[in-house]
Amino acid sequence: MEKEIVVNGKTYNLKELKYKDVAALGQINQEESAKKLLILSTGVTEEEYNDLSMRDGIEIQKAINELNGFGEDFQKPLTK
Repeated sequence: MEKEIVVNGKTYNLKELKYKDVAALGQINQEESAKKLLILSTGVTEEEYNDLSMRDGIEIQKAINELNGFGEDFQKPLTK
């Protein structure tokens, strides 16, 4: 699944992440994990990532979370 968003006048094409990539993020620190998640989903370069403002990064991250079904309780097991 893909989704196009516009943040601060720039268009980003978000891609749904693969489970194996998300599972591997647990093995690295939080800063690197957030960076890799954003880069994998958007395809931005390391330089583009380093230039992102806090506001733009948060907006992109929210869209990534929505696309991939990450909610606040993303890591909690489902109960009935």
